[in-house]
Amino acid sequence: MSVAREPEDARLVPAGTSPAPLTDLSFPRAARLTAAAEFEAALATRPIRARLLWLYRVTPPAPTRPRLGLMVSKKLARTAVLRNAIKRRLREQFRLRQPGLPPRWYVARLAVRADRSHLSAIVAEWVQMLEREMRPPKGQPSKPRAS
Repeated sequence: MSVAREPEDARLVPAGTSPAPLTDLSFPRAARLTAAAEFEAALATRPIRARLLWLYRVTPPAPTRPRLGLMVSKKLARTAVLRNAIKRRLREQFRLRQPGLPPRWYVARLAVRADRSHLSAIVAEWVQMLEREMRPPKGQPSKPRAS
């Protein structure tokens, strides 16, 4: 008998919100970076370096939506199970936050050797990076003032 469990990363849903239905926050192929040229454009930019992940950002010529590419090498995450778990959890957090993100291309790259015990720290660092991207630029009010 299998028991349905709440996902381990459910606590990482943005504060003050509840998870929206999957139909509102889908993650179609159009939201993923797939071409080598797209990754090359992102990797040519200066990364935001954190302890476990590096984030590359590119604003394409005609941005329509935020798009995500993930790089998790065999050298840093030895097993396919671990690489897939990392990518699946990072993708899920991106999917939940994509309506609030600016329309850029994002590439997340694992920067250190990781094992199963690092998974929650990697996801938490990714969430911090996404939350930082969702903030309005300095000098702009976060909400329009009512007159």
